[in-house]
Amino acid sequence: MSVTAGSPPDRHLRSEGTALLTPSARLGVPIPAYAGRSLANLASSFSRTFGPSKAEPPPLPALASDLDPFQGRTPEGPTVVLLVDGLGWTALLDSADRAPGGAASRWVSRARPLTTVFPTTTTVALTSLSTGAAPGQHGVVGHRVFLPRFGTVVELLRMSPLGVSVPETLVGPDWSPATVSGVPSLFRRGTPGVAVSRDRYAGSGFTRLIYDGAEFLAYATASDLALSLVDVLSRPEPPPLVFAYWDDLDVAEHVRGPLPDLVDLEVDRVDALLSFVARRLGPERARRTSLLVTGDHGQVPMAADRQLVVDQDPSLFDLLSHPPAGDRRATYFAARPGRVAALGEALGTRLPAGARLLEMDEAVEGGLFGPPPYHPELSERLGDFLLLMPSPGGVSYTVPGTRPRSHPMRGAHGGLEPAELLVPLVHGSLAEFAPAPLPTTQLGGGSEPRR
Repeated sequence: MSVTAGSPPDRHLRSEGTALLTPSARLGVPIPAYAGRSLANLASSFSRTFGPSKAEPPPLPALASDLDPFQGRTPEGPTVVLLVDGLGWTALLDSADRAPGGAASRWVSRARPLTTVFPTTTTVALTSLSTGAAPGQHGVVGHRVFLPRFGTVVELLRMSPLGVSVPETLVGPDWSPATVSGVPSLFRRGTPGVAVSRDRYAGSGFTRLIYDGAEFLAYATASDLALSLVDVLSRPEPPPLVFAYWDDLDVAEHVRGPLPDLVDLEVDRVDALLSFVARRLGPERARRTSLLVTGDHGQVPMAADRQLVVDQDPSLFDLLSHPPAGDRRATYFAARPGRVAALGEALGTRLPAGARLLEMDEAVEGGLFGPPPYHPELSERLGDFLLLMPSPGGVSYTVPGTRPRSHPMRGAHGGLEPAELLVPLVHGSLAEFAPAPLPTTQLGGGSEPRR
């Protein structure tokens, strides 16, 4: 179901998203739609469309047929997947409501809702998008994950133990993506592609994990990203699949909160960037280039005075075998030997209204982390209890002796509220993302080669 370009989102699109939020009878919370309507299934569709015919398929099925942007056909030209970090479905619909005829409204006219994965956070979602696997299958189950191999909680974006200021300390000469993830990337399975991401992530352990087997291109600014896309798509034989990552919206929302103005501004910025790329390529290349815009999660408000601060609660911390892992709004607690019941009781006495405390085995068996086969370390990585906090609440833990954040976090994600769980899948040709008619001749050609 879609809407006419320029009109407000109709009730069908909102109800389609609402249908994905039906709570599980077993757990009482919504479960990501791993059977065919999640971000991870999109990766399986890529594998089926672009991968070698004899390659082992990803663990999860492809997108449901009514969502499949390829409909079983090979695209005429390259496909660009632009992931806008922090772009949620409900936020995009609301932005379209505020400005009928604007960029968000045009996006919504070509959009359908998906769920992301759980937890609703970047490390987990990007790994699922690159592998076609659910979190329980690939094992990347949070921003912070207890890795038994190292005996510590690791911040995966920095690939260093929690509290260690130097990044990449765990990435030694024998490190490989398999150290963390139990499922190879689409690119390692033989799907040819290029990844375009921030220069600060070039060569990092996490980048190596999610883009293993792909060509990596680094960019520094929005204009650099646009020209990088022009460069790639202008090649005589452009790659079939281009992954591009944009994180400004997520960064701004963490600092200021999920404000409507931020969503409106960032959608307009990205739309202008895409329009520029289309114009530089010219009408024919832009028409033959497929574009998918999606998100890894949305955001909800966060308040500093509504946090369960574990490092300031000695009676709770003394029950833990290691610091809490997972995410602020979906936190994992592992008990010391023989203290599981005591930990469950202690957490139960600290729950604010609307919080949910689940035994971890129940959460896994209930499908929150996807279907089996599971990563062999899943139980150790997750611990004993899952705490889901209602917005604007969360869980915080700062390693004693380290400096806390320089500014309060006013926006967060990781949980299962609608704004976090639902993301858009916007699909069209690149030419359709240029608001005005494209000229009949290419404007100039690609950018200067990088030196």
